[in-house]
Amino acid sequence: MRNMIDWDTFYKNLQWLPPYHKNVVEVRRFLDISKGHLVIVEIKDYPLDFSKLMEWVEYRKQIGKPLIVFRTYLTKYDQHVVGIKMHEDDHPVFISIHDFAVYVKRTALTKSHRIRTTLRYVLHYSGYKLKYKYTKTKANGYLGFKTKQTQLCIT
Repeated sequence: MRNMIDWDTFYKNLQWLPPYHKNVVEVRRFLDISKGHLVIVEIKDYPLDFSKLMEWVEYRKQIGKPLIVFRTYLTKYDQHVVGIKMHEDDHPVFISIHDFAVYVKRTALTKSHRIRTTLRYVLHYSGYKLKYKYTKTKANGYLGFKTKQTQLCIT
């Protein structure tokens, strides 16, 4: 019962953002890159409560690392969710408060270099059990804008 009270106060203290009307998709698996190869990361088991998420949020605040946590409503799925962003310019990861389903903006998955790190961290530290399937397919790593720009300037 103590966890429920803690969750209620934690959830009510989060910043409320207006309902999210953009297209979102549920994430059951996503692609990641490890050692130059594609890795298929699949959610195998969902947590029973938000206790690990609350601990992780408090820990990030204590060590001074950025983390933006808010609550909102997904109009497409009629779900109240907790939104998490690692940095201001990241895509948010939404976790449903009823069934712990994970949602992201539809276009975020097409540019996975922006969302895969956030997804991996949020899911791991929130208590989700992940299954990693390592493939032999070589992955082209994403070179950021600054890296491309410096490579073009070298003469």
